[in-house]
Amino acid sequence: MVLGLLVATLAFWAVGAYNRLVRLRSDAVRAFSALDNVVAVQPALIKAGQLEGRDGVDAHAGIEMAAWSRLEAAAGQFAQALSNARARPLDAEHLRAFSTAYDVLTNAWRAPEAECMDAVLNPRDLRARLAGLDEQAVALAAAFDTSVAAYNKAIRQFPAVLLAGVWHFRTAEPLAWNRSVA
Repeated sequence: MVLGLLVATLAFWAVGAYNRLVRLRSDAVRAFSALDNVVAVQPALIKAGQLEGRDGVDAHAGIEMAAWSRLEAAAGQFAQALSNARARPLDAEHLRAFSTAYDVLTNAWRAPEAECMDAVLNPRDLRARLAGLDEQAVALAAAFDTSVAAYNKAIRQFPAVLLAGVWHFRTAEPLAWNRSVA
């Protein structure tokens, strides 16, 4: 009877630990999904702005075309990295590539030569719209990092660490977008 009680206690504990880890992992995935909803808009805005912008650029406006080319390339790279991260939102490799691509995209539209695009796009002001989305993204990335930290802490705690290995729970990678929004 004592052995049966001990086995039942261990079984209930294991189920509870598993459910906690699943819930924390789901919280982190849900936090990434919220971030995804905001940042996925940026490549579409850039593509729409580029199409509008090229109509208004004359042949001697090479600066605008170069800025658009860099921005278009960065948006394409970012869209691919986001797609990969979306498929595996807690995978360290995908999240590092996503963070790098986001930094490249942000630097492309924040670059001084990108200011010339505003003249082409007014009154739409693409850069202001991207800055607003970036502000939201940084806040959502911080929420994602908080969820990831809670998940990582849970799978490292004893005795859950024993079960995490059995159930193939792996540590997740935070984004660490600790930058001020310009």
